Amino acid sequence: MHSRRPPRAPGIAAEGEWFTTALRANPEPGARIARLEALYPDDTDPWPGGVLDAFTRVQDTIGAIVRAAAPDRYGLPTPCKDWTVRDLLDHLVWENIICGGLALGTPPTGGHAEDHLGDNRSAAFETASAQARDAFRQPGMLDRSFGVAPGRRVVEQLLVELLVHGWDLATALGHDSNLEPDIARAALPVVREVYGELPAPPADPSPHRSPHPSTPPPSIR
Repeated sequence: MHSRRPPRAPGIAAEGEWFTTALRANPEPGARIARLEALYPDDTDPWPGGVLDAFTRVQDTIGAIVRAAAPDRYGLPTPCKDWTVRDLLDHLVWENIICGGLALGTPPTGGHAEDHLGDNRSAAFETASAQARDAFRQPGMLDRSFGVAPGRRVVEQLLVELLVHGWDLATALGHDSNLEPDIARAALPVVREVYGELPAPPADPSPHRSPHPSTPPPSIR
């Protein structure tokens, strides 16, 4: 008798393609804050387990992929046009540094072009990740004002960045790219409100086509 295999869970290729396109739109900060607040009626939180738990899950998942990216694979191309695996790893570290510093009230004023990876990718990512995670868990951080937006937007921004670029890294390394599907799907309404309405990606995108324009906005690169 042959055992029946459980049905395969649907992938998140469509979500990943949409996130990637949406991030490149780079709208004016605060342009849709009022509409975005409507996603949280009666102080509800759309993220599985709450935004902080969802963020921690994504950060841990991406950390495992970072650890698997051995130096002999640093030169591999990635879905991010003109970025190698090493470039992408450096960017993941930098995003944690930026958002963690912002949450602590000490955002970096320079250093974008510096090497944030060093000789130990795991240590660099884990150090920057721990700083961001601790900063996000400060009492009252989620509701604190950061310009026109509350602190939870800072957490969401890093969560989505890690999810998108984690997909890029997993794809480049040939790993399973269906990263945290429930969180990816929960992110769609948030990302759509933040980045506006964009054309839907192709129904069957080619795996060889870069989903990024040739010159991403500076805030993303």
